Amino acid sequence: MRIVSYNTQAGFANGRQLHDWEAQAALLATYDADAIALQEVAIRHPQGKPVDYPAEVARKLGMNYLFAEAMPLKPDGHYGVCLLSRHPLEHLATIQLPVPQDIEPRVALVARVLAPTPFCLVSTHLSYHGEFPGDDEGRVRQMECILDFLEANRLSPVILAGDLNTAPNAPALMTLRRRFEVFNDNRDARPTAKTSKFGWLQIDYIAGTPPSAIHCTAFRVGDDCQASDHYAVIADVEIPATTV
Repeated sequence: MRIVSYNTQAGFANGRQLHDWEAQAALLATYDADAIALQEVAIRHPQGKPVDYPAEVARKLGMNYLFAEAMPLKPDGHYGVCLLSRHPLEHLATIQLPVPQDIEPRVALVARVLAPTPFCLVSTHLSYHGEFPGDDEGRVRQMECILDFLEANRLSPVILAGDLNTAPNAPALMTLRRRFEVFNDNRDARPTAKTSKFGWLQIDYIAGTPPSAIHCTAFRVGDDCQASDHYAVIADVEIPATTV
């Protein structure tokens, strides 16, 4: 099973001068993914083409999709996260993550991928460095919100993917590691995006739990950051049928 996570920058190429969702769809097709978690997904972005991005990308890739809105875009658009899958998707929850008042809303989309061995898949996008005072602690609270939901609903096995806006040694990643294996660890440590506060960092991740049930056989960072301002991250995983 190949999982990809990718921040689309609302469909804009690096530099934001060109809205080119077709190039992003073509790039995603090269990864031959079974499931894809997307962040910064825009439907009818006011500065871009009037396109339903997740629907069009899903059509191009021949995949099923789910979209979760974090906030509306005027006059008639939407912005949030998305999941794509070769297999049917069952929506389980859209989790509203905690943010201070007047700060950009954040969500996590949770779905069950109805593959031969079903599993849960999460796409999320946490608050960025410098977005508000105490944002490190804010990302920890956002991560705990997701993890507590998964535990309370006894969801397993789970793959979590997304732009966590978190350096590998930062508190939110340490929180994730308490319950998940982070597939980036000890594999491809190349940066995945340029942050406003720290420059180039690895901030896009794929992780799985329980570690005994999901085995990551390969992980890599993609080679293209022109279609968006992020590189994709790609994980090949094995989920034995005995885990569900």
